[in-house]
Amino acid sequence: MLYILIIIIGGIASFFGPWWVVAPVCFALCWWKAKTAKSAFGVSALAAVTLWVGYSLYLNAVSEVNMSDKIAGIFTGGAASLENIPKIGIIITIVTLVSALSGGFAGMAGVQVRNFFKA
Repeated sequence: MLYILIIIIGGIASFFGPWWVVAPVCFALCWWKAKTAKSAFGVSALAAVTLWVGYSLYLNAVSEVNMSDKIAGIFTGGAASLENIPKIGIIITIVTLVSALSGGFAGMAGVQVRNFFKA
């Protein structure tokens, strides 16, 4: 249930807000619904990854220019060892790492702050 709520509310908030708006959504929903900090981290990280990877694949599919090559070029800096890796793979890896950490820690923080105020 928490996973679905984060995806729905985070998707709506991401449509109107900045890229990082999924973190406050994870924080607030985990404050309200999560049982433990461990489950809050896992569910929030998974929901944020699903949301961001889905959106990045959507943007890659509908863009008229090859945006993934341009963005991957920023991160690789022309490194010869990374030229054989598909550019979308580099993008998905970066998106996964950033979204999992930001969403997971925000969800875990929501539970920890709730526990702090309960005690």
